[in-house]
Amino acid sequence: MADADDEIQLTDFPIVDTPVKMDYGYNVKYVSTGHPLLHNRTRHGHDRLGKNVYVNSNSTWIDTCEISVGARTLIGPNCSFYSGTHPLDPTIRNGIRGPESGKPIVIGEDCWLGGNVIVLPGVTIGDGSTVGAGSVVTKDVPPYHCVAGNPARIIRKIEVASDGEGVQVLAGEDTLTV
Repeated sequence: MADADDEIQLTDFPIVDTPVKMDYGYNVKYVSTGHPLLHNRTRHGHDRLGKNVYVNSNSTWIDTCEISVGARTLIGPNCSFYSGTHPLDPTIRNGIRGPESGKPIVIGEDCWLGGNVIVLPGVTIGDGSTVGAGSVVTKDVPPYHCVAGNPARIIRKIEVASDGEGVQVLAGEDTLTV
């Protein structure tokens, strides 16, 4: 017989496995609010997680600026999102006394980020894109593209087709190990 916990379904709510490190954790806002497990983290939002987002364990969010993740996106273990940045000039940077600035990070809907991915400030990852494990994303990723490497480079375009009801599905049977 299953425990009560085994029967809990978090349909439509983002799931974030612990541990998770958020630089300004009080800035977290979940787009899908109302579930009692998430309710206490819905105020003062900088970060936005869409419906059915899954964030695996050990993620790090340096959320100087907003980090948004679109619906149905999967984020592998040990991923890091760095929206904060510092001046390159060491005299201006001045150790911890210098200015900190940032650029927002946007991850579209239906994306998949493999384990150990790093996303740098100002990056937008387009809808339906896949980022291979261990990649460092320094530039925008167009929608429906697969990228990998350090720095991440386009590997190929992901072909999609309609299922006849307006829903896009992946064409073909091929897979990518990430």
